[in-house]
Amino acid sequence: MSGNNPFNSRSDDGGGSITDRDGSPSSDELKGNKRQSSSSGSILPAPERADEPDMSFGEPLHVSVTRGTSRFKSIQRTYSKPLTLDEEEEMMAGDGSAFDLTTWLSGRQQQQGPPFATRVGLVFNELSVYGDNVGDRHIATLATPFWKLAKFAAHGFGIPKLLSKSGDKHRLLLKNMSGVVEDGEMLLVLGRPGAGCSTLLRVLGNHRKTYRRIDGNVSYGGLTPEEVGKSYRGQVAYNAEEDMHHPTLTVRQTLDFAIRCKMPSTRMLKDRSGYKVEFLDTLLDMYGLAGCADTIVGNAFLRGVSGGERKRVSIAEQVASGASVDVWDGSTRGLDSSSALDYVRSLRITTDVLRKSTVVSIYQASENIYELFDKVMVVDEGRQLYFGPASGAVAYFESLGIQKPPRQTTADFLTGVTQLGERRIVPGFEKSAPRSAEDFERMWIESTHRSIVMQQVSAFEKQVQEDARGHEIREFVDQTKMGAESNRLRRRSPYTSTIPYQFIQLFRRETAIMWGSRYTLAFRTAYQLIFAAIVGALFNQLPETTDGAFLRS
Repeated sequence: MSGNNPFNSRSDDGGGSITDRDGSPSSDELKGNKRQSSSSGSILPAPERADEPDMSFGEPLHVSVTRGTSRFKSIQRTYSKPLTLDEEEEMMAGDGSAFDLTTWLSGRQQQQGPPFATRVGLVFNELSVYGDNVGDRHIATLATPFWKLAKFAAHGFGIPKLLSKSGDKHRLLLKNMSGVVEDGEMLLVLGRPGAGCSTLLRVLGNHRKTYRRIDGNVSYGGLTPEEVGKSYRGQVAYNAEEDMHHPTLTVRQTLDFAIRCKMPSTRMLKDRSGYKVEFLDTLLDMYGLAGCADTIVGNAFLRGVSGGERKRVSIAEQVASGASVDVWDGSTRGLDSSSALDYVRSLRITTDVLRKSTVVSIYQASENIYELFDKVMVVDEGRQLYFGPASGAVAYFESLGIQKPPRQTTADFLTGVTQLGERRIVPGFEKSAPRSAEDFERMWIESTHRSIVMQQVSAFEKQVQEDARGHEIREFVDQTKMGAESNRLRRRSPYTSTIPYQFIQLFRRETAIMWGSRYTLAFRTAYQLIFAAIVGALFNQLPETTDGAFLRS
């Protein structure tokens, strides 16, 4: 009977590969290449798979792990600029100890490999975010400016406010959140709508201008948010819920523009044109976009690629940008279960191959999607309820007295732990089980799990300082910039390419956008010409006297 059990979630295909019941790969299989990655952040090949599943929920999967990793290895082998003899001797020169082949290969790959991404990592410690109190806002009327002026004068024209230490009354959006996402890890942020997930992701994505005050520490591999926003903004990428693309461009044109704008300098690549072509083909093949490469992206008004394909275009475009920290805010909205799994599989592959730090918020994630993440963070009412391994979240809340129903997905269980009408209490915990978000936060602060998280935060911050990761990021970005070797101003610029090069690429893209909407442009031109002819005919054969002047006016 066990062989025909319809609730058996995993099975052995006979070749040693564990797959889920719907044919999708298990989390252990997809994370295989992550476990084989070195701590130095170098890109190591993923294990080969003899029979890679290609179906999920009865729908074909469009993302191939084997093809993607093999294509990346091909680019590294073909288009990397070879090291000089002096550089190889510098790597071999050490402290007199025995020769370490792994260290030598890792150093060679870091200096010779193509600049897809560099190890950064993300850490946030005691993060609190304050916003405007919406309840204090009023609808503006004609008398509003005069009322504000009178109020401003009554309060001493703002002078007491400057001398006061209390400041304005702001609303607390996030309270004392801590965690670490190392390079090569994926973090899933779970919470009900309005819990503060989007606020957290926007702050981690370095979109901070819309908030009144932000306390605590956020570090991107040793770089501060101010430094990242000024000189290294390309290392942190935030993708909102809606996909923003030019609808008249094809998938190939969209990715080609992203690759051209972030193409490294000749100091790192020996063949930039060949690198562009090969990298574009790799992205199309890796994310299953080869079949729709020449189809326009489209939008809600113009028919183009499907919603799942448009999501994968966003992922490929973000990979082409070379960001090392990717933040995705509710990006599975509107996708079916198969497309959502394809989307998260793509993020898993990108994180493993390129050693990225990925933070994702997903509503109603399936069990197959949940198993692809390394860590999970539960948020409610702007408070942190849990942060840690995804495999240990259920056990933590069960230790608090909240029982997970047998057929409920883990993500739904974690999202609804504060819902009194949905959750189940373990017998014997009726009085001690937490009831509100404040109770969960208090138990989380007092738990040993938070102590472990704080130790990991301190250890990661110490590791970043010891290995001078911030200096490594600065040197890496300077190497990719065009003209940085001869112009010091280029080193301070957050852009990889020069202004003349950007102008040329933008002109080419604008031409492609106009050509994509050529029929609309032709219709508008014909309409304007016909309308001009009609209006011009009204002035035909009018007398050139004073009477004609009145008619023309």
